[in-house]
Amino acid sequence: MNLQYYFNYVTIVEEGSLTAASRKLHIAQPALSNQIKAMEQKYGTRLFFRGARRLELTDAGMILYQQAKRMCEIEQAAKNEIASGFSGQKGTLRLGVTPSVADGIGDIVLDFAQKYPQTEIKYLEASAADLCKMLQNGVIEVAVLKTMGDLPENVKLLCVQTAPTVALYKPGAGFLDKGKKDSVTINQLSGVPIAMEELYQGPVLAAFKAKDASVYMKSLSSSPDVSAKMAKAGLAVALVSARVAAAMEGEGLAVKQISDGASLASRYCLLTQQGNYRSKVVNNFLVILAEALQLDLSEVLPAPAPEEKA
Repeated sequence: MNLQYYFNYVTIVEEGSLTAASRKLHIAQPALSNQIKAMEQKYGTRLFFRGARRLELTDAGMILYQQAKRMCEIEQAAKNEIASGFSGQKGTLRLGVTPSVADGIGDIVLDFAQKYPQTEIKYLEASAADLCKMLQNGVIEVAVLKTMGDLPENVKLLCVQTAPTVALYKPGAGFLDKGKKDSVTINQLSGVPIAMEELYQGPVLAAFKAKDASVYMKSLSSSPDVSAKMAKAGLAVALVSARVAAAMEGEGLAVKQISDGASLASRYCLLTQQGNYRSKVVNNFLVILAEALQLDLSEVLPAPAPEEKA
């Protein structure tokens, strides 16, 4: 079916009526009505309930709207990139991140926006599972998230960066003031109130069990911010990545390395769609991301073009 039909369909849904869509598209209302009939015949189901004032989507109509919108976005992204001569100066960066990495990625996205001011940025926060679905469906082109399980079909792992987990606490709160100045063991954390992200609960419980240490879980959350705030209030020791701890410098908190905590290391995963063409816009972002996070992406990024001789 003509892609224009899908573009018109998206417009009809978003305008709410054939009359409004006809005015916006400069297409006669009977022609749009015939297009809807043709699409309903093609998919074998009704797409709209025709109300008195507005068109209401059926369940099938909503599914088609979501997919049609993605098709139109991909087609527009292709037009933008071709028009910009494959430089990546124009187009759309479609990026997804989990809430737990959002703070660390924000400044990188800002750097990208400043370097490529003509590029549109579509930035979505969601769970790891939802980001993988978005990659599979083409809603986003690249995702940054923390530790996850098996990858679903059609999702490719570009890179993994491991960051040590450290103990973040308020001096004088009575938790880790004794012992070595710069490090602590898992046994020394036994019985100490712990605050951390929920996704690390499994590795932490396993590490403590291996050392016959008891876990006093004070706080579990989806964001490292909550753990850091618990530490700042003197209510718990936060187990966070070294990057999160570095961002808290100047907040009056102390940091200790976990000397036997190699199994607690956090992972930052970079995902993309398996086998699909990766736009120049995304490659430009990956270059900036690699520099900021010290990632080795030499095997997945195209070699820079040789400079022309004067």
